[in-house]
Amino acid sequence: MKISLIFACYNVSKYLDDLYELLISQPYKNVEFIFVDDCSTDNTKTKILSFKDRRVKVVLNKENIGAACSRNNGIDIATGDYISFVDPDDMFEKNLLERISKIVNKYNPDVIDVGMQEIYEIDNIVTYRKNIISKYSGFFDKNINDVLIDLEYKFLFGSSSNKFYKKEIIDKHHIRNEHQALKEDFEFNIKFFKEISNLYVLNEPFYFYMKRNNGSLTAKFVPDYFSIHMKTLSSFATLLKTRGNLGEEALKLSVNRFIRYTLSAIERNSSPNANLTFKAQRDWIINSVYSQEQFRLMENNARLVSRKQKLIYFLLKYRMSSLLVLLGNFVKLVKSRLPILFTKLKG
Repeated sequence: MKISLIFACYNVSKYLDDLYELLISQPYKNVEFIFVDDCSTDNTKTKILSFKDRRVKVVLNKENIGAACSRNNGIDIATGDYISFVDPDDMFEKNLLERISKIVNKYNPDVIDVGMQEIYEIDNIVTYRKNIISKYSGFFDKNINDVLIDLEYKFLFGSSSNKFYKKEIIDKHHIRNEHQALKEDFEFNIKFFKEISNLYVLNEPFYFYMKRNNGSLTAKFVPDYFSIHMKTLSSFATLLKTRGNLGEEALKLSVNRFIRYTLSAIERNSSPNANLTFKAQRDWIINSVYSQEQFRLMENNARLVSRKQKLIYFLLKYRMSSLLVLLGNFVKLVKSRLPILFTKLKG
């Protein structure tokens, strides 16, 4: 069983030495390492071209096309039975690939989801670690919706870097990544999980997701943030419907995720990069939030709102737009001044 690891690389030179050392020290050897350089402006290209391991393959994009399309270029030359899109600035457990091979040999699953550990760095110092694991573990070919809901609830579903996908399914249905400002992984998974008949949950935090204060995409202002996240709510609900009925847990997830995404959008609108006055922020809430179908769903299902979100639900239900703007600005302040506390409170 062969595994293809695809790395979409853009200006990640400072992380590549540690990554390469991890790769060549893997006990499991039937692997290929596909590095796709997306016209980096540092010495990423030079480094990956210097890697001597015969299992390394290098793709050099002729123009900058983004992570999604770079991953597609990796898929096109991959020869493994399973594919994983590891981020080149992350790391994973040394014996992970060996564990994956044993799971495949025993169960031959369509996809394997691996638990994650978020590692928070501030100025290159690790300040906090957080394990993200599902309540489910093992092989599932029945009641898959229950597993998917829990994976999404734990924010494990939306990532593609912690998954190993059966390449046969990718090829058969010509599943590819699509470029968008956010949530590229999520939309890839929506397409892939529509085609699966089983999955395996490796319920241990073996993928190490590095969260650094280095101006990453998640820290930038994205005007379409709210609309993209509303699309993910609809996409996930549609996925569940294709596999069966939407139950109470799915509805609960949708209601609480809507509240969370709404507050996050309000907080992001308070960023200086958004260049929105207080009135403009309030008008955005009035024009963009209250008209959402998910807003009406939230209004009609107060019983499903989690205790942590009750205050935000109250402000939304009674359309207290100015107070919501103030809350968003307060969240922005806490997030910038006390990032680890913010992470712990967010859960």
